[in-house]
Amino acid sequence: MSRRIALFTATRAEYGLLRPVARALRAQGGLEPLWLVGGAHLSAALGGTVSEIEADGEPVAARLEGTAPASDSPAAVAEAAARTAAAVTDALTALQPDALIVLGDRTELLGAATAAVILGVPLIHLEGGHITEGAVDDRVRHAVSKLADLHFTAHPAYRDRLLQLGEPPERVFAVGSTGVDDLHAAGPTDLAAASAALDWPLEPGVILVAWHPETLSDRDPGADARAVLDGVLAAAGDRRLVLTGPNADVGREAVQAELERVAVAHPDRVRLYASLGRARWGKVLGAADALVGNSSAGVIEAPALGVSSVNAGDRQAGRLRLPGVIDCAPTAEAVAAALRQALDPAFRAGLTPDPLADGQAASRIAATLAAVDFSGLARKPFIDRP
Repeated sequence: MSRRIALFTATRAEYGLLRPVARALRAQGGLEPLWLVGGAHLSAALGGTVSEIEADGEPVAARLEGTAPASDSPAAVAEAAARTAAAVTDALTALQPDALIVLGDRTELLGAATAAVILGVPLIHLEGGHITEGAVDDRVRHAVSKLADLHFTAHPAYRDRLLQLGEPPERVFAVGSTGVDDLHAAGPTDLAAASAALDWPLEPGVILVAWHPETLSDRDPGADARAVLDGVLAAAGDRRLVLTGPNADVGREAVQAELERVAVAHPDRVRLYASLGRARWGKVLGAADALVGNSSAGVIEAPALGVSSVNAGDRQAGRLRLPGVIDCAPTAEAVAAALRQALDPAFRAGLTPDPLADGQAASRIAATLAAVDFSGLARKPFIDRP
């Protein structure tokens, strides 16, 4: 009899990272994935990306209605986390899965993790151990790690951080990042494939921009977005720019307004997409000359493909860095200077894909889960380190 593993997703970001896991669970045999879908996926204003999940042929076991934040205010985001706890409680009670998988550090995870812990459903956390000093996500991630019963990290250094938090070594596995798995599975990409995916003829030298609010900053999120975009425009010349909409974070609306301003002002060479979706994102990233912004993709996925990345501000401060990532302040001058470096042929010629990103992270997760006795996970010791 198959064991049923629920996977919680509220945004496009973690769905793309969890999709390879669902497929690997099926391929492993004896494990059945159950999708719990809520948050931005069910909001037309935030992209309505549940349609992408369904288009992928992934059956939705539970739609967590009413869990998207009503606005980008702190109160609305907190209320959405509370509604998520209630909705996930109902879904877990109805479905009775053997475990729940959550990924990353989004605020919605607090609600999902709380429901699982109180109901006694074993909680599995992916991508713990990172540090992102510029976002409230940092505390969410560590809190969920302490609530979780089993861990899969992207790097041995992140595993060490979880051990430092007192997690039992036999419950923490360094497997790599599932974010790279889809990129490997999709195969090589080029401008023609990216152009077809966007239905927009791209030209050599395309730049991908992904900017999100820096939720622990005292700065104006709109002003930050304006400065970053002005810097990109100053260094990009006549290159085409692909902009992707921000996450459903506090400050989202101000960032969205700045993205729309640039897209309207430069319709011949700038396109804004509320959500590229995982397939289009991978095609555009693989064909781009550079990624600019403060997305985790800039320090994980872009380096894995050998794509130059400009990481502005502190949102990703604390994450491991690979060659090809250029850190800078979120000012127009700093971003322009960093982008010019990123686009320099000599700089780009020295980039090589990450040899540790082999595209097998999800398979390692599935193989481990197939051998785990879930019945023994609810009682977790705290390990003091010397």
